[in-house]
Amino acid sequence: MIKMISWFGTMVSIIGAFCVASQVLLAGYILFSLGSISWLIVGIVKKDSALYILNGTFFMANILGLFNAFKG
Repeated sequence: MIKMISWFGTMVSIIGAFCVASQVLLAGYILFSLGSISWLIVGIVKKDSALYILNGTFFMANILGLFNAFKG
């Protein structure tokens, strides 16, 4: 199950990166958020503090990006 979550996180993060690069910001930030949540779960389950701190931070940055996308 954790392998599926990590591959899901990888796929949506890659697609999200291309969406943001293509200025499709709302979809990109949503996909990036899903990816960071997925990797946050993986990091917690595997007790990998570097992974869950990084993706927890990415998740907060994505929430800020979503806020700005809706605001602006």
